[in-house]
Amino acid sequence: MVESKTSSKIQFQRAVSENSLVLTIWGVVLIMMIVASIVSPDFRSTGNMINLLKQATIPGILAIAQTILILSGAIDLSMGAVVTFTSLITAGLMDSREELVLPIVVLGLFIGTGIGFIHGLLTTRARLEPFIVTLGTYSIILGIGYWYTTVPVGGIASSLSANLYYGQLGPIPKPIFYFVGIFILAYIMLNYTRFGRSLYAVGGKPEVARKSGLNVDRIKLLRFTLAGFLVAIASVIATARMGIGDPLAGQGMELDAITATVIGGISLYGGRGSLIGTLAGILILGLINNIMVMLDVNMFYQQLIKGTIVLLAVAIYKQRN
Repeated sequence: MVESKTSSKIQFQRAVSENSLVLTIWGVVLIMMIVASIVSPDFRSTGNMINLLKQATIPGILAIAQTILILSGAIDLSMGAVVTFTSLITAGLMDSREELVLPIVVLGLFIGTGIGFIHGLLTTRARLEPFIVTLGTYSIILGIGYWYTTVPVGGIASSLSANLYYGQLGPIPKPIFYFVGIFILAYIMLNYTRFGRSLYAVGGKPEVARKSGLNVDRIKLLRFTLAGFLVAIASVIATARMGIGDPLAGQGMELDAITATVIGGISLYGGRGSLIGTLAGILILGLINNIMVMLDVNMFYQQLIKGTIVLLAVAIYKQRN
């Protein structure tokens, strides 16, 4: 009996130790919510809380995609460009026509997934670094998009905007359900599947993973394709939110995704971190944006605060590791 209690205590202490960083990050979320409630009583309103979650869905989906990549030793700097390009092409072709909803949605998903697949090929076949590949495609994709148009273009069918962003199921906006569904599936994949464990292995020690029999190149190709699919989903939802093709649609989104991931404790060196931590990072980023807007803080200071938090987070995590 005594041995059983001792064993349970040791297991509990080990679990707390392994998850101390995630618990700390969630503690920051709680503190921020308490402070925000004191500074602005309107923060506690149901409407504001729902709006906070709704606004966090698109950057949240991108952060999940970025988490999958960073955990496996990669990164994607082209996400914002993909959102912009998808917005311009899909809205421009749809031009508010209801009969084109399905083919345009399929096209939008194909664009993002295809770009992710190309990233995977370039990193596995050409042996190029993900940072360089996605930095290059960022410029190429934006260049093609701006060649197509440099001004807002086309329009999104009202039914698509309602179903993807502005509609509700009861009191809850639909995009929140989409995000929750994607998060749950990604969490299960990372923690309870062989592919998820392989991503951690490839990100932590790729050569050891290769020697253990894992097809590292295949995993690297699949990770970018999967991330591209998630970026595609976020792109279509973002376009539905705006209702038009906007040349500035994805501006800075890739940085917000990286910021949320880093704040959430995902190691930039790969192989370490948790999607639960990323979720906390998404909420912290959303809280910062929400609080700054409620207090009417200048956009310059919002960016300054975000950048400072990222630097502090990286410095703290490096000391811990």
